[in-house]
Amino acid sequence: MRVLAVGNRLAARAERAGTFGGSRRRACIGIRLNGLLHGRRGAANGDFHWLDLDPGDFQSISQTVLAHSAISGNVEAELASAQDSGCGCGYPDYIDDAVVERSNQIMTMLQATAGRFPDLVARLGGLPRYLTASVAGQRVGIVHGDPESLAGWGLALEAMEPGDPVLRRQLGWSGQPTTPTMVREWLERAGVSVLACTHTGLPFAQDFLVAGDRRLVINNGAAGLGNFAGTTYGVATRLSSDPRAPADGIYGITIGTLRCDAVPVRFDPAEWRERFLTQWPPGSPGHRGYLARIERGTPLRPEQAARGNLRLANRVPR
Repeated sequence: MRVLAVGNRLAARAERAGTFGGSRRRACIGIRLNGLLHGRRGAANGDFHWLDLDPGDFQSISQTVLAHSAISGNVEAELASAQDSGCGCGYPDYIDDAVVERSNQIMTMLQATAGRFPDLVARLGGLPRYLTASVAGQRVGIVHGDPESLAGWGLALEAMEPGDPVLRRQLGWSGQPTTPTMVREWLERAGVSVLACTHTGLPFAQDFLVAGDRRLVINNGAAGLGNFAGTTYGVATRLSSDPRAPADGIYGITIGTLRCDAVPVRFDPAEWRERFLTQWPPGSPGHRGYLARIERGTPLRPEQAARGNLRLANRVPR
């Protein structure tokens, strides 16, 4: 087993930070993320160019991301490779072949847009694949997929044990589950209190006891798509020295001196839908794959995402 030695320090010291990835977002969402951070440090943890066919959006999203700390996702890695070898998503066997084919078609179209910005693509291709941050005295590891692979699915919600039988049935999940022992080993070998990830599309957070200390895995799902049933907002991870839960938090926990929360990324859903349909009209691979999620979210309920000792907010955002 290869575990990334989560290095490349993001910030020697910080009191508040945020991670946002798997973004699949447009320029309007990039602006909202800047507002969400309020000038504080943020880290984009990859796949922030998924669905960005419009050249203006591609450029502005690149500039937004590169103004913060960032790591590469499989999307950025494939764009920088200049090879038409698919999306690099690393889909497990239970993902339908039609999803894989759509994603590969989307990547081919994205490469045509990216080809207009060779300098930006070169910078994106040079991004590290993992980072660490020191926030409120706690060491945080930031990865895209899982500690073993850029496009790994080991930290997908459906893979996590104890398994959620309803979710696994909905997704048709099968394969190797990710046991608490595996996660503890990743956390211990990386030397982090929190492991923040994205890539797999559905948000969750789950705590683990490692050598008597509570540690956390938190996956933000997608910053630019609906994540929960009947919702349209994205999700970002907020890390803060302030022990209070944020007013708009979805679920959260305190790990040592660090407050960790999933928070909504709000944007105008009508504007997003209009921009999306301009780039991905009916019949296009993006339309087939993502319009329903943009309009209605996913079947996931927030209580399914708040695992272990995570606490749901008293009033979960709608």
